[in-house]
Amino acid sequence: MGDRPVFELDHKTPLQAANLPVINQLAKEGQCGTADPVKPGIVASTVSGTLAILGYDPLEKTVARGVVEALGCGMKINIGDVAFRGNWATLDEKGLIVDRRAGRIREGINELALSITGQKIDNVRIDVAAGTEHRIAVVIRGPGLQDCVSGSDPGDRFHSGIIPRPIKPLNKNNPKCLRTADLLNLFELKAREILAKHPVNLKRVSKNLLPANAILTREPGQSHYFPKIKRPSGMGLSGICITGDDTISGIARVTGLKVCKTKEMTANLDTNLTEKFKVAGNMLDKHGLVVLHIKGCDIAAHNKEPVKKKDFLQKIDSELGKFLKKRTDKLRLAITADHSTWSKEGTHIDDPVPVLLHGHGIKSDSVTEFDEHQVLNGKLGRFRMYQLWDKFFA
Repeated sequence: MGDRPVFELDHKTPLQAANLPVINQLAKEGQCGTADPVKPGIVASTVSGTLAILGYDPLEKTVARGVVEALGCGMKINIGDVAFRGNWATLDEKGLIVDRRAGRIREGINELALSITGQKIDNVRIDVAAGTEHRIAVVIRGPGLQDCVSGSDPGDRFHSGIIPRPIKPLNKNNPKCLRTADLLNLFELKAREILAKHPVNLKRVSKNLLPANAILTREPGQSHYFPKIKRPSGMGLSGICITGDDTISGIARVTGLKVCKTKEMTANLDTNLTEKFKVAGNMLDKHGLVVLHIKGCDIAAHNKEPVKKKDFLQKIDSELGKFLKKRTDKLRLAITADHSTWSKEGTHIDDPVPVLLHGHGIKSDSVTEFDEHQVLNGKLGRFRMYQLWDKFFA
């Protein structure tokens, strides 16, 4: 939700430009501040920022994105397996990247995944599952594997017209690294052969849509013990996460939260906010903690569309208002973000994010509007995000 001033909004941030009567009223009645998702100067990822919101110090406790993505897609990861985060991608006839996200493909992704999952190469099995939109998870299963390899995805900052990154072992003296890199390379080449002829892609080409004729991988990991979520007192916690995003679902499962997702939750600007808040209300009657995740602001910023980000913030504010009118019980609410995304460049930035605490036991401070600038005067001050957990339960 955090951003920087942009030209399209008269040099305001989307939060500053948006009309947010409900959230601003909460700011007047509650306490505000600003938080560094990891620490000052470090750009947070979805994983590190979300773990921090849930009370984990990401400098001490983290989990590989590949593992998170696989769990979020409902895959099982055994000890020794190597999981990768991946994308459906479009390559041209020369093997150059046209689009890292295959036009943010949504339709036919399960069929595409089924066509390449279960491949067996040199005594290992490679499984693939479709995630949110263009995202996939890849898990290599078998003996002699290790996650010390680079993937093929060049990342957000690289432009089209380049070849996928060479898949290399990060330790050439480690036979497990060499083996894992060779297997992933062979699998990606095999996947391209299958995907090029897939009916879903042939249909997309006939409609002048980008085909998902390749996969790009990155951020491998292996399964390790991760402590389950709990109150600051050490007591257990009954919690649920409502999200349309498989990455967030994976984080929820790693931390021990239950997951609630419906078809109307798209993790994009067209998600059904009314449905999300309705489910949140129902879940509050069953669980002590409800995490309601809304991703549309991030999508708009990545697409460099600050006006859409502003409009989406206003939709959230409206639905939050309807939700609060139906709540008569004692409720404590936190509003914040896992990172800031700059609409001008379309990338995550290291700016601290705004934080709002409201409800039972929270006394007001001097803040009257909720945006990146106004919250600097709040009672909460500036802190590292993982400390929000203690403040929320205090």
